[in-house]
Amino acid sequence: MSDVLIGVDLGGTNIKSAAVSRDGRVLGKDSRPTEAELGLEGVLKNIDASVRSVLEKAGIPFQDVIAAGVGAPGPMNWQTGVVFSPPNLPGWKDVPLADLLSQRWHVPCFVDNDANVACYGEFWLGAGREVDSMVLLTLGTGVGGGIVVMGQLLRGPDGTAGEIGHLCVSRGGRQCNCGAKGCLETYASVTGMVRTALEGIQQGENTILKEMCGGDYSGLTGKMISDAAAAGDEFALWVVQETGKWLGTAIGSLINLLNPEKVVLSGGMIAAGDLLFAPLRETALRQSFEVPGKRAMIVPAALDPDSGVIGAAGCALERLNKDS
Repeated sequence: MSDVLIGVDLGGTNIKSAAVSRDGRVLGKDSRPTEAELGLEGVLKNIDASVRSVLEKAGIPFQDVIAAGVGAPGPMNWQTGVVFSPPNLPGWKDVPLADLLSQRWHVPCFVDNDANVACYGEFWLGAGREVDSMVLLTLGTGVGGGIVVMGQLLRGPDGTAGEIGHLCVSRGGRQCNCGAKGCLETYASVTGMVRTALEGIQQGENTILKEMCGGDYSGLTGKMISDAAAAGDEFALWVVQETGKWLGTAIGSLINLLNPEKVVLSGGMIAAGDLLFAPLRETALRQSFEVPGKRAMIVPAALDPDSGVIGAAGCALERLNKDS
């Protein structure tokens, strides 16, 4: 088979790879530990081994690969493919990742922000495949984001377009790791949700979370909170709903700003289902203009957790087509 694209989702813990056809069929996948402690050369070897494993298992010769895309964390120059200093890849500094992989594989390689490629994956083959404009929010330790408008992924000249987690939702609010205060991710990420719960527990709220943690609140997780809410714990339910309202507040502003047809949410938090989505949708509708607010469908991701690796392949195809 000719015209095969390679997608790589590079994280601090795992590397995911996929071979994808030009028309969007996933031909094979692989996942393995990143082993970030091995340094740059060790990680590059693991990326190479992962990609070659995918091709071998799918029976695809490397000469059929026309381009490769990589979704990588941290700040970068998406135009040159240089990754600056990702916090979860120690020792990386101004790494020309696109060039290094292109030299190994002898095909064009493109590097993009990991949340951007996840967004493009959902737009290309997932929850956003039938629309022209969409927004993706990735809900994890932080809040990432990506934006597609009229079929085009917004990257910005500095590659920082779509940093939705750093929208200010509370002036003078919680301190964020970015240096600002009141950022969305300090309230609406898993970390933010856990912080909301801990603040309530410290104020004496009655909840089964105390027993679930065994009294050691350092072990409190977002899943514990969601499970407790599903079990009927009133305080845990309030925490999940409050998190949904923070998300809805930001999404309402995004709807007014961008007029998307869909807002897609990905990450482990979406497992809470309607406990999270109901207050989120209600708040977003109340915070947005009537017509775009009713138009924008707020839905869970369809490809999660593979949206990143598929999107990396899709971004490679998009950029290859632009360059040709």
